[in-house]
Amino acid sequence: MQLLDPKLIQLDILASDWQSAIKKSAEPLIKEGVVTNNYPKSVIEIAEKNGPYIVIAPQIALSHASITDGAIKNGLGLTVLSNPVKFGNKANDPVRLVFTLSSIGDDVHLKQMSDLVSVLQEPKIVDKVVRSRTINEITQLFNGR
Repeated sequence: MQLLDPKLIQLDILASDWQSAIKKSAEPLIKEGVVTNNYPKSVIEIAEKNGPYIVIAPQIALSHASITDGAIKNGLGLTVLSNPVKFGNKANDPVRLVFTLSSIGDDVHLKQMSDLVSVLQEPKIVDKVVRSRTINEITQLFNGR
Protein backbone atom coordinates (compact mmCIF):
# COMPACT_ATOMS: atom_id res chain seq x y z
CA MET A 1 0.00 0.00 0.00
CA GLN A 2 1.29 3.43 -0.93
CA LEU A 3 -0.51 5.99 1.16
CA LEU A 4 1.87 8.87 0.42
CA ASP A 5 3.43 9.50 -2.99
CA PRO A 6 7.08 10.57 -2.44
CA LYS A 7 6.64 13.25 -5.16
CA LEU A 8 3.96 14.86 -3.00
CA ILE A 9 6.05 15.14 0.18
CA GLN A 10 7.83 18.34 1.24
CA LEU A 11 10.09 18.83 4.24
CA ASP A 12 11.04 21.96 6.17
CA ILE A 13 8.61 24.34 4.46
CA LEU A 14 8.23 27.85 5.85
CA ALA A 15 4.70 29.29 5.98
CA SER A 16 3.79 32.65 7.48
CA ASP A 17 0.15 31.74 8.26
CA TRP A 18 -2.40 28.98 7.72
CA GLN A 19 -3.41 30.22 4.27
CA SER A 20 0.22 30.13 3.17
CA ALA A 21 0.55 26.63 4.62
CA ILE A 22 -2.46 25.47 2.56
CA LYS A 23 -1.10 27.05 -0.63
CA LYS A 24 2.40 25.65 -0.16
CA SER A 25 1.12 22.19 0.71
CA ALA A 26 -0.82 22.07 -2.58
CA GLU A 27 2.17 22.99 -4.76
CA PRO A 28 3.46 19.44 -5.37
CA LEU A 29 -0.07 18.20 -6.12
CA ILE A 30 -0.55 21.01 -8.64
CA LYS A 31 2.84 20.26 -10.21
CA GLU A 32 2.00 16.55 -10.54
CA GLY A 33 -1.48 17.22 -11.99
CA VAL A 34 -3.35 15.80 -8.99
CA VAL A 35 -5.27 19.05 -8.35
CA THR A 36 -5.87 22.28 -10.25
CA ASN A 37 -4.37 25.67 -9.41
CA ASN A 38 -7.76 26.61 -7.93
CA TYR A 39 -7.74 23.79 -5.35
CA PRO A 40 -5.88 25.55 -2.49
CA LYS A 41 -8.01 28.67 -2.99
CA SER A 42 -11.13 26.53 -2.57
CA VAL A 43 -9.74 24.88 0.57
CA ILE A 44 -9.04 28.32 2.08
CA GLU A 45 -12.52 29.64 1.18
CA ILE A 46 -14.19 26.56 2.70
CA ALA A 47 -12.11 26.84 5.89
CA GLU A 48 -12.86 30.58 6.19
CA LYS A 49 -16.58 29.80 5.86
CA ASN A 50 -16.70 26.70 8.10
CA GLY A 51 -13.89 27.34 10.58
CA PRO A 52 -10.70 25.38 11.21
CA TYR A 53 -12.33 21.94 10.90
CA ILE A 54 -9.39 20.83 8.74
CA VAL A 55 -7.22 20.67 11.86
CA ILE A 56 -8.06 17.05 12.64
CA ALA A 57 -5.68 16.28 15.51
CA PRO A 58 -2.97 18.00 17.54
CA GLN A 59 -0.46 19.50 15.08
CA ILE A 60 -2.20 17.95 12.04
CA ALA A 61 -4.27 19.60 9.29
CA LEU A 62 -5.99 17.80 6.44
CA SER A 63 -6.38 20.14 3.49
CA HIS A 64 -9.09 18.87 1.16
CA ALA A 65 -11.90 19.90 -1.15
CA SER A 66 -14.18 18.25 -3.70
CA ILE A 67 -13.89 17.32 -7.36
CA THR A 68 -15.78 20.49 -8.26
CA ASP A 69 -13.10 22.47 -6.41
CA GLY A 70 -10.28 21.04 -8.51
CA ALA A 71 -9.50 17.45 -7.52
CA ILE A 72 -8.27 15.70 -10.68
CA LYS A 73 -6.73 12.43 -9.43
CA ASN A 74 -6.52 10.51 -6.19
CA GLY A 75 -3.52 11.54 -4.13
CA LEU A 76 -2.25 12.36 -0.69
CA GLY A 77 0.64 14.69 0.00
CA LEU A 78 2.38 15.80 3.16
CA THR A 79 4.06 19.09 3.95
CA VAL A 80 6.14 19.29 7.11
CA LEU A 81 6.31 22.90 8.23
CA SER A 82 9.61 24.20 9.59
CA ASN A 83 7.69 26.26 12.15
CA PRO A 84 4.23 25.51 13.53
CA VAL A 85 1.36 27.67 12.28
CA LYS A 86 -1.90 28.52 14.04
CA PHE A 87 -5.08 27.66 12.15
CA GLY A 88 -7.48 28.94 14.81
CA ASN A 89 -8.28 25.54 16.31
CA LYS A 90 -7.71 26.01 20.05
CA ALA A 91 -7.68 22.27 20.81
CA ASN A 92 -5.17 21.24 18.13
CA ASP A 93 -3.08 24.31 17.21
CA PRO A 94 -0.37 24.92 16.21
CA VAL A 95 -0.07 22.76 13.08
CA ARG A 96 3.19 21.17 11.99
CA LEU A 97 1.95 18.60 9.43
CA VAL A 98 -0.33 19.54 6.54
CA PHE A 99 -1.73 16.62 4.56
CA THR A 100 -3.31 17.53 1.23
CA LEU A 101 -5.92 15.04 0.05
CA SER A 102 -7.41 14.75 -3.40
CA SER A 103 -10.11 12.14 -3.98
CA ILE A 104 -12.24 11.58 -7.06
CA GLY A 105 -14.36 8.75 -5.71
CA ASP A 106 -16.15 8.12 -2.42
CA ASP A 107 -14.73 4.60 -2.02
CA VAL A 108 -11.18 5.87 -2.58
CA HIS A 109 -11.76 8.80 -0.23
CA LEU A 110 -12.90 6.48 2.57
CA LYS A 111 -9.92 4.16 2.02
CA GLN A 112 -7.45 7.09 2.02
CA MET A 113 -8.98 8.47 5.22
CA SER A 114 -9.03 5.07 6.92
CA ASP A 115 -5.41 4.36 6.02
CA LEU A 116 -4.30 7.81 7.15
CA VAL A 117 -6.15 7.57 10.48
CA SER A 118 -4.56 4.16 11.03
CA VAL A 119 -1.05 5.64 10.67
CA LEU A 120 -1.85 8.76 12.69
CA GLN A 121 -2.94 6.63 15.65
CA GLU A 122 0.60 5.36 16.01
CA PRO A 123 2.19 6.73 19.21
CA LYS A 124 4.45 9.75 18.67
CA ILE A 125 3.88 9.74 14.89
CA VAL A 126 4.05 13.55 14.68
CA ASP A 127 7.42 13.56 16.48
CA LYS A 128 8.72 10.81 14.18
CA VAL A 129 7.66 12.73 11.08
CA VAL A 130 9.09 16.03 12.32
CA ARG A 131 12.41 14.35 13.14
CA SER A 132 12.60 12.73 9.69
CA ARG A 133 15.27 14.28 7.53
CA THR A 134 14.49 12.59 4.21
CA ILE A 135 11.43 11.85 2.12
CA ASN A 136 12.43 8.18 2.25
CA GLU A 137 12.14 8.23 6.06
CA ILE A 138 8.64 9.69 5.74
CA THR A 139 7.53 7.12 3.15
CA GLN A 140 8.76 4.32 5.41
CA LEU A 141 6.59 5.65 8.23
CA PHE A 142 3.48 5.82 6.05
CA ASN A 143 3.97 3.24 3.32
CA GLY A 144 6.12 0.64 5.04
CA ARG A 145 3.26 -1.23 6.65
